Amino acid sequence: MKRGRLVIFVGILVLLIVPLASAGYFSDLWGKITGYAESGTTSLNITIGNSAPTIPWVESISATNPTDDTTKAISFNFTATDTDGMANLDNSTAEGYFTRAGESTRSNSSCIPRNASTNSITFTCTVYMWYYDENGAWDINATIQDTNNAVGDNTTETFTYNSLLAMKMSPTALTWPSIGLTDTDTGSDDPIQVNNTGNDISLSINVTSYNLEGNVTTTDYIYANNFTIDNVTAGCSGTYMANATSINITNATLERGNHSLNYNNATSGQERLFFCLKGVIQTISSQGYTSAEYGSWTVTIIT
Repeated sequence: MKRGRLVIFVGILVLLIVPLASAGYFSDLWGKITGYAESGTTSLNITIGNSAPTIPWVESISATNPTDDTTKAISFNFTATDTDGMANLDNSTAEGYFTRAGESTRSNSSCIPRNASTNSITFTCTVYMWYYDENGAWDINATIQDTNNAVGDNTTETFTYNSLLAMKMSPTALTWPSIGLTDTDTGSDDPIQVNNTGNDISLSINVTSYNLEGNVTTTDYIYANNFTIDNVTAGCSGTYMANATSINITNATLERGNHSLNYNNATSGQERLFFCLKGVIQTISSQGYTSAEYGSWTVTIIT
């Protein structure tokens, strides 16, 4: 009888222990008693690396001539590579620059993506150079950023911007007020403005002049050596002309520059020529005199 009660008691005890053990009760109790934990927590901090883009190739540019009195469009290609994949390149940051010490930087900040592969994109940049930009070697700078703002660039290439000798002048016809036989030192109504429309520097200015023939009495002349030309107002103390002869205008030098600024100085790319009639022979007729018979006067720039 006692044995049977013991078996029943043990069975009931087992039925009570098994659910408690499954619920981890004894494990928790043991941990509280001994101070040893069977679980814990940890924080995580992971950094994903970024590879900066590179520009392994920039197209070479042939020596280029300026365009008279305007801009010259110069296009070139470059390839940008990112080992994180081409999608990591920020196309909107693809730019091309031309630089030269002492000169304004010429740039294009919206180069166009053309061809793409797994890790690379080829861009086309068109940069506009001005007619007055200095001749010589210019550095080519291609640059791009990735989506993490890492920068890649290439400054290994250069190109040559050639020299250009060119000019334009205005007006192309000179007039004088009515002049009496005894009048002296009479300046023309307007000077001639000579614009340097190329990029050569320190250009001399020569004028070839011709005798003026009478419109009615064709045997009467106003001779070329009755005129002087200078780069200051009136020009009456300037350089004397000679018939059918190219004469350098002393002190008149045409420099390189942006002539649209309309400054008559060494950096504006322009020079003004003032024409003065010193006087006439007292025996000539009262009539009009022109260059129609012997030819228009010629203004020439010389390196």
